[in-house]
Amino acid sequence: MKLFINAGGKGTRLYPLTKDIPKPMVPINGKPVLLHLIEWGKVYGIKDFVLMTGYKADVIKDYFKDGKKFGVNITHSVEPYPLGSGGPIKFAQKYIEDTFIYINGDSICKVNLNKMVDFHKKNNADMTIFANKTDYPMEKDTLEIDNKNNVKKIHLKNSSKDPKINLANRGLCIIEPKILSLMDKEVFNFEHEIYPKIITKGLKLMAYNTNEFIEDMGTPELFKKCEDYLKQ
Repeated sequence: MKLFINAGGKGTRLYPLTKDIPKPMVPINGKPVLLHLIEWGKVYGIKDFVLMTGYKADVIKDYFKDGKKFGVNITHSVEPYPLGSGGPIKFAQKYIEDTFIYINGDSICKVNLNKMVDFHKKNNADMTIFANKTDYPMEKDTLEIDNKNNVKKIHLKNSSKDPKINLANRGLCIIEPKILSLMDKEVFNFEHEIYPKIITKGLKLMAYNTNEFIEDMGTPELFKKCEDYLKQ
């Protein structure tokens, strides 16, 4: 499988750390976040990575080049202008031949990818979202699931919702190529537009729910949380 990393973020909330670099290149414990993600993928046998970039893409291209220095193959897909959270996937679809993995490029992730892929295959899912409980459901997109982990409804962050609905989407998912047919716009929000379409079309959207560590580092508080975790 290929791992597609959405690495186009500016990281305005982390300024001045992001004064001269895109958010995924901010170092945590001496390594850019993107390098942490590539090393995580390598642990689970991922050799092919597609970095979907935009803002200050040259910084990322100059650092990683073709990936050989890091023992992997890296393809750079540079959006021509901001395409939202979903547009970069559609823009990079020529690199998608089979089931693929997607993750937000501002994440520190320690999820056992082999177990998640096994779950996806065993359930014949069209898309599997990694999810776990959050203490701040209003700040995350949250999922309602049934007793078989099928996602029945998406609640967008900052929307009025029951605080007990606290299973949060964490920006990691496994996707079948058929989902690309739902991407009928150039610029769109992946979570807000594609997830509901999957449900209404009757496709199989599953939640992989464990307490493994995955967190975005997009605010000073979350950056510190990720930093402290990696120091353990």
